[in-house]
Amino acid sequence: MNKFAGVLSAAAVFALLAGCTAYDRTKDQFTQPVVKDVKKGMTREQVRQIAGQPSSEVSMVHARGTCQTYILGQRGNHLETYFVALDETGRVMNSGYQSCADYDTDPQSPQKKAFR
Repeated sequence: MNKFAGVLSAAAVFALLAGCTAYDRTKDQFTQPVVKDVKKGMTREQVRQIAGQPSSEVSMVHARGTCQTYILGQRGNHLETYFVALDETGRVMNSGYQSCADYDTDPQSPQKKAFR
């Protein structure tokens, strides 16, 4: 029984340590204004007042409008980004945890499956 308790304790410690290194998107929902306060239908100016200046803004190729990228943090060598897509009238039409390039994909092209 002592051997089982030791294995169980070690597993719990490893689980806790793994959780410490993971990027916590849940935290962003409560602390990052661009994540928690920006909603569909807002104007470009409302987004700027809430979230500040984006890291970049590009014209979309496959969708109409522009896409803004905000940097939320860094995990290792990887930047954690959040995009805000604005339609041709300058209103938010979508947002999420991916890059503008990943969001603005050709709807006619075959989708790549993500393996995790």
